[in-house]
Amino acid sequence: MKKLIPFLCCLLVVTAACGGGSSPSPEESKKLVDDLAVAVAASDDFPGTADDAECVAETIVTSLGSTYIRDNNLTDSGTYNDWDPFEAELSRDQFRQVLQGTFGCVTNEISNFLGDEADLDGLSKESVECIVDLFQDDEIIDVLYDAGSNFDDDPPMEFIEGMFTKCPSVIVDGFVNEAGLDRKAAECFVDELPPEFLGFAMAASALPGDEMPEDSTEVLADFLAAAVKCDIDLADLG
Repeated sequence: MKKLIPFLCCLLVVTAACGGGSSPSPEESKKLVDDLAVAVAASDDFPGTADDAECVAETIVTSLGSTYIRDNNLTDSGTYNDWDPFEAELSRDQFRQVLQGTFGCVTNEISNFLGDEADLDGLSKESVECIVDLFQDDEIIDVLYDAGSNFDDDPPMEFIEGMFTKCPSVIVDGFVNEAGLDRKAAECFVDELPPEFLGFAMAASALPGDEMPEDSTEVLADFLAAAVKCDIDLADLG
């Protein structure tokens, strides 16, 4: 997972505000795309091919506009790496268009990068591909947009629950690698747990001692029922 995060951040940095101005000639547009593709390919942890970088660059130029890219020197590799999308004045539609287009350019390459049986620090190929798809989901992108620059420090509950419901294999991987459950039991457990459980668990972990979040009775009852149904010894979960 740690290796994936820099790559995801690398892709996220391409989102920026769209600038106005006159339309460039086809030759100027081609040069701008080529220059930007060089910056994309040179960016940290970018696993794609030259064609992938070209695809990403075309998406950015189409979505943001050539004037903005030139004015903000986005073709410079250092600027591209340092770009913070959550601090840019980007409309919701622009944010969605660039993010979906960019991830669409590299999805296949990520699959090749991982390999058929590979995992990423305990994260299965299925989970990694689901996370990539998650960043193309309209609802998730809206959550990211609304969270803005606070996302890293305080991920919205909608994103956490979206991860649970849309990418349950990520939670399964966690139970397998961290709690030592076999995959069949972990899949059963995750299937039985309510979507709000992950948010509850995160809230509980932030409280001191044995203190529990308010209104935890129902969630705990669901947790215990799921463990019984899936024949899981709670002592195994720590």
